[in-house]
Amino acid sequence: MKKFLNWLKGPSSDFLLFLVLLVLLNIFGKNAYFRIDLTKPKSYSLSKASVDIVKNLEEPLSVRVFFDKNLPSPYNSVAQYVEDFLEEYKNAANNNFSLYFMDVSKDSNVQLARDFGLHQVQIQEVKNNEVGFKQSYMGVVISYGGSVELIDPISSTDGFEYKLTSTISKMINEADSLAGLKGDEKIKVTVYLSEALKNLRIDGVEQMESIVETAYRNVNNQSQNRLEYTIIHPKADEVSDLIDRYALQGLSYSANGKRETGVLGVLIEKGENFRVLPIQVQQSIFGYMVSGLEDVEVSIKENIQTLLSKPTEIGYILGHNELPLDEAKYAANFDKLVSGMYRLVELDLAEQDIPANMTCIVINGPQFDYTEEELYKVDQFIMKGGNAMFLIDGMNTTGSASYYTGTPQYQKNNINIDRLLSKYGVERGKNFVMDKECYSQVNQQYGKLNLYWAPILQKDRLAKNHPITNNLGYVVMLQNSTLDVSAAQANKDVNVTILARSSDKSWVVDKEDTLLNPMMISEPSDPSVFKSENMAVLLEGKFESAFDEAPEPEYDEDEEDEDGNPIARPMKMDGDITANNHISKSKLPGKIFVAGTSYITTYQVLDEKGTSPVAMFMMNVVDYLNGNEELCVMRTKGLSLNTLTVKSQTAAKLVQYFNEYGLAVLVAIAGFIVWRLRSKRRVRINRKYNPDDTRFKPTKAKKETKEEEN
Repeated sequence: MKKFLNWLKGPSSDFLLFLVLLVLLNIFGKNAYFRIDLTKPKSYSLSKASVDIVKNLEEPLSVRVFFDKNLPSPYNSVAQYVEDFLEEYKNAANNNFSLYFMDVSKDSNVQLARDFGLHQVQIQEVKNNEVGFKQSYMGVVISYGGSVELIDPISSTDGFEYKLTSTISKMINEADSLAGLKGDEKIKVTVYLSEALKNLRIDGVEQMESIVETAYRNVNNQSQNRLEYTIIHPKADEVSDLIDRYALQGLSYSANGKRETGVLGVLIEKGENFRVLPIQVQQSIFGYMVSGLEDVEVSIKENIQTLLSKPTEIGYILGHNELPLDEAKYAANFDKLVSGMYRLVELDLAEQDIPANMTCIVINGPQFDYTEEELYKVDQFIMKGGNAMFLIDGMNTTGSASYYTGTPQYQKNNINIDRLLSKYGVERGKNFVMDKECYSQVNQQYGKLNLYWAPILQKDRLAKNHPITNNLGYVVMLQNSTLDVSAAQANKDVNVTILARSSDKSWVVDKEDTLLNPMMISEPSDPSVFKSENMAVLLEGKFESAFDEAPEPEYDEDEEDEDGNPIARPMKMDGDITANNHISKSKLPGKIFVAGTSYITTYQVLDEKGTSPVAMFMMNVVDYLNGNEELCVMRTKGLSLNTLTVKSQTAAKLVQYFNEYGLAVLVAIAGFIVWRLRSKRRVRINRKYNPDDTRFKPTKAKKETKEEEN
């Protein structure tokens, strides 16, 4: 023992002790490690919502990762990001979370990927100085409660956490809803198909029943066997009722010299609620065919989820020429974006009240005045703590166009909704904000054309440290008017956030019959007109009512009911009893979002997949108003949103060249400086301690000085 202790104390044991120390440090690091995420948007850290959902799993949830190895750049970094992030999920989750990384070089795992429905992605690869293509798997499969969902393909890191967390949340809600079905209650999948349609040579009709049945069996196996499948061949006298009741597709055809009508469609029903699948007959250059059968399984799953889930309802006000939700060139994309977690419910305030369970409403592009009673309904909704989105244009199309260009003309949008906004502290301009920093197009005939009415708002023009805009790199706005919030800022009960504002090189156009034609718009010569303008604002707090009392209902004295009898009006109360439900000031704090345009909800800047900056901006607004602040953070974590803030193409090129070559040159210069400093230090040390070393000869000046001294 004495020899062993002496050996430990001696230098001969140093190497072994060093190895032992490394092993212990690795064991300690594996079991007690910490990470610091230094990125501003916390791109490599889980949000609180993600942690909560996997930490409280009540049923086993498994995540299988199918990624090819040795992927070329940039996909290799995506694979590493997904792996690291899923490890974060695993570390935060309870024992019900399982994570598997599948080796797709094995045939068994490749077959498993195909069984799940993953698709290979064709990617470009440079190898041995040759450019080629390879098929690779880049997807994730999530299983929970017998249900399976895919995130496929994953070709970018943008929004990965949001997609995964929202998918898990959706699966949990669906499983809970299925488990909550009473007794033998089932969700019905019904195929309606008139027998006569099978004789019309419509491509796909003969296979329709078998395709839908196969899809039903697959979905039923993933849905705890809570589905029920039925095929109905309706009789001729039943067709009209089915078309009216369910809005199924009716097909008119000639038979035996007379016109007959058949019906075709697939229905998903739960109780009194139903959804019609997008399966219908369409005409192509090859004749008539049934479309939608190729995605019927996905369609069944999505519609079941819609039936089972109870999304937050948002009131969408109509009746004043607002943008319709069912037309592609208007607000259809906006409706699709929010449909994942919310449901826009159309409300006609002339006939309906805002439901008490509703916490948010949207007023999008009104062009006509509201009645006093309608304005009062909106006002009192806000006074009760409700949240509202106002997207109102400063200028409207007149319906006419310029004779020379065919471009629509615009005039000031003077509507009485301003009565509410003014009281809440927002003055809306009847104008267009033009900006030098705008979107541009290249025209073959005229060259580069600046669309001044489509400003590009860089990161420094968006609100800092606010969940809605914090991680956005830029936003492209469209046909905005100015917003003056000085009155709201002076109100101590209201907190004002300028979410988006134009650059310092913007100006205002407010002339009647304005034409948005880049050939007819020139930049002002007077620099004093340039000014940054507010384009989107958020007000939070308690507001004062725009009404002193409830307005008297306006009745048409000659209005009659369906039987032709005069409609009875409510009688005023006599005596000392007075009913007063008017709220003069908010009892609960509310949120009001105001944008000087409705065009940011249209297809021009809003894509239906939600990948554009404006789409993320609008979804963040909806989430924030509905109390889902954490979703804003997750959605905009993607690093690709951070763009350079440059003012010219020359500046952009300089930044590009600096990143490509400048950093390497700086490193070389720094290395040269360090080398010279070390050389001089070495010379000084040798002169002091070894003056006879001939390798370090004194300089000519020092030689002359030494000779003079001698």
